[in-house]
Amino acid sequence: MDGGAQAPHGCAEGACFGKPSPAGSCTKAESHMSEALRKLLNQSGPTPVITPHVGVLTLHFQLYGCEDLKAKRKVFTALKAVWGREPDLAVAETADQDALDCATWTIAALGSSTQQITQRLDQIEKAIQERIDAAILDVHREIL
Repeated sequence: MDGGAQAPHGCAEGACFGKPSPAGSCTKAESHMSEALRKLLNQSGPTPVITPHVGVLTLHFQLYGCEDLKAKRKVFTALKAVWGREPDLAVAETADQDALDCATWTIAALGSSTQQITQRLDQIEKAIQERIDAAILDVHREIL
């Protein structure tokens, strides 16, 4: 737009960012928005509270026959590929990254109840035992 030209909404270009415009048309809209916001904030009643629950599953694996880190990563490709894409999960190798004979992986799950999280972690642990070709030495769970 040329300098001083009116935008389609009636404000001078560059105006309506907290400063009154020369035409004064934005100050009226700002006061209506502020009034609407005030009404919304002054409404009484229960405020919905969403309390997410987090479950953490840590698995310690024993590996046999891994010649290098590339072979080790290949063992856990399915773990990252399958469960790493789930929207309620975060998956990461959290310890023993440079060791060839062991690995520690952690899966964090987010849900709306501790029961839901527990069931989800049970499902994941069982599926990992079936799909990952490594012995599980230790399993640690925590619900936050």
